Amino acid sequence: MSVLASRLYGLLLLLFAVLAALPALAGEVPLPSDVHLPINVHVSLRVLDITDLKETAGEMSASVEYVLRWTDPGRKFDPRAVGRNRQDFVADAATAELDRGWSPKVQIENQIRAPRSQSVALSVESDGSVRLIQRLDADFRVHVDLTPFPFDRQHLSLALVSPRYSSDDVVFIVDDGDRQLSTLSDDLSVNEWTPRSMVLSLERFYGWNSRPFQRLIATAAIDRIWMRYLLQIFVPFFAVVSVSLFLLWAPDEVQRDMAGITYSALLALAAISFTFESSYPGSMSVNSPIAFMISIGYFYLILTLVLKLAVKYAPYPGKTRYPYLDDEILANMKYTLPGIFFVICLSSVVAMLV
Repeated sequence: MSVLASRLYGLLLLLFAVLAALPALAGEVPLPSDVHLPINVHVSLRVLDITDLKETAGEMSASVEYVLRWTDPGRKFDPRAVGRNRQDFVADAATAELDRGWSPKVQIENQIRAPRSQSVALSVESDGSVRLIQRLDADFRVHVDLTPFPFDRQHLSLALVSPRYSSDDVVFIVDDGDRQLSTLSDDLSVNEWTPRSMVLSLERFYGWNSRPFQRLIATAAIDRIWMRYLLQIFVPFFAVVSVSLFLLWAPDEVQRDMAGITYSALLALAAISFTFESSYPGSMSVNSPIAFMISIGYFYLILTLVLKLAVKYAPYPGKTRYPYLDDEILANMKYTLPGIFFVICLSSVVAMLV
């Protein structure tokens, strides 16, 4: 019985040894020794350029650089023997040095395709301080809200995670220095947008087996340059709805076919709507100011025609008793109807700007 027990004990030792060796067999470097867990990894991120933004697809093409800093006692070296206090590695040498030791294996979670270009640099101090600089040009999935179009401010987020290590092993740290290094370029390739700010935030989520993980979210705020849409959107729109001024102000002998003119304006308004949607996909499918203004423009043109015909031809009560009432109502409509429509359109724009 003792022989059987010793064999079972030997099998258990072998099993534990195999389980302990699995990370090494899988090519995974174990966590640094002689360091308190969790390991603090400082993170900063810079958006160097945004080359393309597909609003309806929710995709952004950008050049991004993020910097990770942590301490690994296993990377200490004697500066007198090496001849300098810091060792720098770039390109393939940096990749080989990363594979030699431990790293947090940080990824950008919402990256959707392989990067078009990628570079890496690594600096190791004699005391074991490590600084990893990763730069890539890639496509990312982002959330785009077109509701305020064309007065929108988009908040484009990049989510950095360390999927191999839970919060028990690795935590992200963002101090004032990291926030100062996290910037958004002042000169973007997308010429219809103006850069505003960069904000870093941390959040916790739960992964496999309900283990807690940490996510760093870097959010770049950019504003659409709405003045460039003035001639393309608002001038054609107000040119079409100005037909109402012709209906209200033109002499009766000039207005041969009020209904025909109004219906032509409605068709022109519909054509503008389709043109906007094809030129700026998604702008008409949400409750944007221009979509609201076009929708209410249909109602405004029809209302102007109906009221003009009702006042001139409908036998409303008091019409025969007060013959001057028609002229007074028409004179009042010349100012009140365009004024109310203009105030409503202006309010929809101001509501998006504030």
